[in-house]
Amino acid sequence: MKHFFLSLVLLTAPALCLAGSTAAPRLIDTDGPTQGIQTLAVQELWRVGGLDDDLIFGRITDVKMHPDGCVYILDNQLCQVVVVSPEGEHLRNLSREGDGPGELRQPMGLVFLADDVLGVGLGFPAKLVTLGLDGTPIATHYPVGAPAEGNVAVMISLHFQDGVLAASGGSIVFAPVGESHTDRFLSVGDASFGKFHRILLRQTPIDPAGLQFVEADQYYFDRSWTLGPQGRIYAPMMRAAYEISELDTAGNLVRVFGRKYTPRKRTGAEKELISPVINTGTNDRSQWKIEDHDDCISRIMVDPADGSVWVLTPHGHEDQPDGILETWDVFSPTGEYLRQVAVPLGHEMVEGTCFLMGQDRMVVIRGNQSPRGDGEVEDEAEAEPLEVICYAIR
Repeated sequence: MKHFFLSLVLLTAPALCLAGSTAAPRLIDTDGPTQGIQTLAVQELWRVGGLDDDLIFGRITDVKMHPDGCVYILDNQLCQVVVVSPEGEHLRNLSREGDGPGELRQPMGLVFLADDVLGVGLGFPAKLVTLGLDGTPIATHYPVGAPAEGNVAVMISLHFQDGVLAASGGSIVFAPVGESHTDRFLSVGDASFGKFHRILLRQTPIDPAGLQFVEADQYYFDRSWTLGPQGRIYAPMMRAAYEISELDTAGNLVRVFGRKYTPRKRTGAEKELISPVINTGTNDRSQWKIEDHDDCISRIMVDPADGSVWVLTPHGHEDQPDGILETWDVFSPTGEYLRQVAVPLGHEMVEGTCFLMGQDRMVVIRGNQSPRGDGEVEDEAEAEPLEVICYAIR
């Protein structure tokens, strides 16, 4: 099951307005991948964490590889960045929990803004803390709006690619009774931290009592979008359609691509796990409307090697045969459905997910970081420790 660390309650969600949408080409595949299903060939290089290692992880929210081959692992629970060498040696931990220079609370994403500058996105209050690779604090920036400008904002996710820095976020606008609302947006700028502009805006009223929660209306692509070459934005704009919108940094629609897809039906126990993370009033679910099916798209990532777009669905994550961790759909940079790629690591993993790192590397987070699909939350004393495994893609 997907796990959201921070979200906003949205009650009615008008469709997002996309510039240039009438002229943009659409490529929705109905025939299946032209290259069929392929099993990824991988070779383990190293692993850290787990039962037999002194290195302990709390909750991992992001992983990035530096050009020198070192892997940086963001621990949301322990509020630190763990650095591992290309050979798998634990080199150091960066930062710690706190509110001082370079310290972290609710860290949710990593970006390399330069070869010697690491950015760590914090959920609330939304800000980007920059560090040297030795952990030396550099500065604090506000891509989704500074508190001094009246923002009460959260940052859900962020990416940096080819000079473009973008973050998804939301803010609560307090107004007279009946007029308070949330603003959802993608904030786009660059590593100079000059002026950021907001695109893909969605404004929704907020229920102060928290009695109303309509899952479908609160949809936003918080953790499923990504950036590609030249800072192109890839985002699933609708929860009930397997369609990916490719946009430029101004929010202009370049193309839409996807495939025929049947949404995954949830069990009753899985539906019970769906709730607003921030609840303004009550846990009374009697007026909540939870969808019977998962979102169509869980995650998107772009292969740094060739610009291909990899898409993970709930079926591809949850409903896999023995021996397969996940199965991803792979599209060309122009939207052709090329193949499905099965990641063959399931024999040793009950739960996990993978990240393309570039340099023919894949990193897998092994372990369960969210409530189980059967509705029971694992006892922390019994849960197997998280493990980070690096593979070479052959």
